[in-house]
Amino acid sequence: MDIYDKLNIPDECKISRTVFKKMFYENAALSKGDKDLFVDSIDKITWIYCLNQENMNISAYTTEEREYLEIEVMEVVLSENKGIKRIAEIIMRAIPYPMMLIFSFEGKYQLWTAHQRFNLADNNKITLEEPICTEWQDADSNLWDRLNISNFRYTNFFDMYSDIVDAVAVFNAEKLTDEEISGEEARELLRKNAEIDNQIAALRAELKKATEFNKKMEINMKIKKLEKERFYGKFS
Repeated sequence: MDIYDKLNIPDECKISRTVFKKMFYENAALSKGDKDLFVDSIDKITWIYCLNQENMNISAYTTEEREYLEIEVMEVVLSENKGIKRIAEIIMRAIPYPMMLIFSFEGKYQLWTAHQRFNLADNNKITLEEPICTEWQDADSNLWDRLNISNFRYTNFFDMYSDIVDAVAVFNAEKLTDEEISGEEARELLRKNAEIDNQIAALRAELKKATEFNKKMEINMKIKKLEKERFYGKFS
């Protein structure tokens, strides 16, 4: 059974259509560096599923801030394992629907999710809210079982996608805490640890420039303290 079978998405939602990279060149205003990244790193992009009102009998969700008419499942087969964060941002901003974006490389998979809202300055543009991605997973990871759509709310597409995002957040957070936590708590824990990672990166950059022994010791102590919080912290 492959990962898509485990998602338990009805066959009526299946698209299995190639999305040509040219679409992003023309519609996403890519820089030369971004175009090179697509050429060098991406082998193929496939639109796997489209969950919409007709094939899922789920209501759309529309407010002044969001418009969730459907949910997409897309796969990016990589030829090189590089630039994934940037590729994810480009694809998820270019396609105005919430999605499960799955990267595939050498038999492993990485999943990206992110809530979307209208850009306050331009409603034709999409703003991504705190993208959440997994580490590389095998096909037999229990992540895919957790993403069985029968586990999620069918009230509307915002609720269903929120449950998907929460499931990914909880999956990621489990390695950081022994406590059973909600999706909201998991996102907060991941956000906290991302902030710690940024602080550690800034301190390591500062350490490279430091020349005085005492200053280096002080920075190293700060890094070790943050690393302890990062790897052994619990939600509080």
